[in-house]
Amino acid sequence: MRYIKQLILFSILVAGISAGCKKAIKYHDVVYFTGTEQSAAAKLTVDGPGGLGVSITSSNKAVKDTRVNITIDSSLLAAYNKANGTSYPLPPAGSYTLSADNVVIKSGTNVSESALFSVTSTAAFQQGIVYCVPVTITDAGGMDVLDASRTLYILINETIITPAVTLSPNYFTVPGFQTDPTLASVQKLTIECRVFVNKFQTANPFISSIMGIEENFLLRFGDVAIANNQVELAGGLINGNKYPVAGNTLFSTGQWYHVAAVFNGSTVSIYVNGTLDNYTVAEAGGINLTDTYSGGFHLGYSADGRLTNGYMSEARVWKTALTSSQLINNLCYVDPTSKDLLAYWRLNEVDADGNATDLTGHGYKAVAAKPVVFIQGVRCPN
Repeated sequence: MRYIKQLILFSILVAGISAGCKKAIKYHDVVYFTGTEQSAAAKLTVDGPGGLGVSITSSNKAVKDTRVNITIDSSLLAAYNKANGTSYPLPPAGSYTLSADNVVIKSGTNVSESALFSVTSTAAFQQGIVYCVPVTITDAGGMDVLDASRTLYILINETIITPAVTLSPNYFTVPGFQTDPTLASVQKLTIECRVFVNKFQTANPFISSIMGIEENFLLRFGDVAIANNQVELAGGLINGNKYPVAGNTLFSTGQWYHVAAVFNGSTVSIYVNGTLDNYTVAEAGGINLTDTYSGGFHLGYSADGRLTNGYMSEARVWKTALTSSQLINNLCYVDPTSKDLLAYWRLNEVDADGNATDLTGHGYKAVAAKPVVFIQGVRCPN
């Protein structure tokens, strides 16, 4: 609430200064969607039908019962996607409802009763797609509306339940990268996956390998200079110079995380669950994915058999630098035909030879070192 009032006062002061401050500035109350002080988006994860209560807040207590009209307005979605670099679609027609077209802020209170936004069916949902529904204020009963919080964007994500591969003593190698000359100098790169650790390494050098190429571009947990449950992008080799970066998050055992390393041409960054964790400034140049050092590109392995005791799913390599919002949207699944997606191993099944298929169709199969063992019932988001 303090944040909203400060924002209102600042806006009024700026307007007053621009007008020459000829008249005294008067503070006035506004209404906005509850919970949108920092972000206009609200997340709703469903596993079948589910719902989210939406309400309106006034910056001060209402002096009389105030009716605020709200509605779903799909026409607002295109502008939201453009402003945020996203591509959320609306959910399938008939799969969602809003229980009321108005809510009332009772006299003497500052938060209205709730209307229920409901997902009534997920039968027509596409796996891994994040949907978005804009709910907006159309009339505030004579009160002003805080423009930045006039519309609530409800992001709907359906829980996916799938198998995942067991690592240690197993791991995967991607030999196809080594023989593709187009991968000798990748100008922008993202590597990402979901990983679950049973136990972090306790013997020197305390490394649990996630994915990448040793001494080149390798995501891993631990090293002699950092904690064994701290993620690191080792190498960061660009134009013969190294730009390693260690994250700040201390990971726990028994929990799924999404981790990513991103090179955008000027920085090397680590993301945890789609949120920037740390970065270092780097030079422009290319990353060599054809590098054969220590056997080349691996999942769950690096030099001297530094394996990860845990599980992995949703491993991907992109020839582009994904943003935070793109990483968040793709935590559980991505369209295999997505632009700049180089390789995609869901790690929830194997082909007839026991290897993980590259779903992009580019042919970069991930070859298993040993017969693959799966765990079942992995939920995402978890």
